[in-house]
Amino acid sequence: MRQLRIRLPQRDRPIAGARLPGSGSNDQTGIRGRECFMKMLIFACKWCGLIGADSAGKKRIQLPADFRVIPVECAALVEPDAVIRAFASGIAGVAVLGCHLGGCRFNHANHAAVKRLELLKTLLDATGIGGNRLLISFGTAHEDHQYAEVVKTFFEELRSLPSADLWM
Repeated sequence: MRQLRIRLPQRDRPIAGARLPGSGSNDQTGIRGRECFMKMLIFACKWCGLIGADSAGKKRIQLPADFRVIPVECAALVEPDAVIRAFASGIAGVAVLGCHLGGCRFNHANHAAVKRLELLKTLLDATGIGGNRLLISFGTAHEDHQYAEVVKTFFEELRSLPSADLWM
């Protein structure tokens, strides 16, 4: 299996667009505050999750602005290391969106992804980060409404959690 290399933002500089409209001053202090830095990273399978994201955008379904989508060939290629590096970089939540279980183009590779990511959730709970900051969801390409609902629900759940600065 090939390594998934993702360049995540460094901790000492903000992600582009990290400020919410009307957040006030232009200085960099407070950029990692709860209101200014509620970023969510989404690893989306290019065969299902990414197509759902694209069609949600084409239909102009209202979504939170503070997330980035990283296309992957399959959800099984998302390594736990990439998720942990995202949290270490200050990302508040990570979602992995793949094909329906049993509907993967790569011979049920998403079954391995579920096992690996559920184990990672347990590890995140044990370290104090919280397994509820990692979302694993599966859907098909034509379920743009489901994609939008998953993103909105996860974003609201992240808002209700304590600030990520507590464990960084």
